[in-house]
Amino acid sequence: MSIGSPHRAAIEAFNAASAKAQPVSHRTIRTAFLDQNVELPLRLSDEDVGVVLDRHGCDVFTVDVNNERPDDEAMAIALFIVECVNEAAGFTEEKLDA
Repeated sequence: MSIGSPHRAAIEAFNAASAKAQPVSHRTIRTAFLDQNVELPLRLSDEDVGVVLDRHGCDVFTVDVNNERPDDEAMAIALFIVECVNEAAGFTEEKLDA
């Protein structure tokens, strides 16, 4: 599967910003996600194990879609990713429960 040119441009802009000596700004990270129609912060689904949703409750991704891991592992991995993305985007005040 190839990445279309609008998506490739967003990825290249993000990579260029992150290649600089200073850290990537919260705004850059939020904008990169918004360019992909994902509004932060991310959160875990209350109904489905390992499913990560955006601010509006739209699916963003699923950890362990093939159910090869125990539920607690899938939840932990999803939570780690959610916490890292949200912190990098400046959402340190919001705590997301597993």
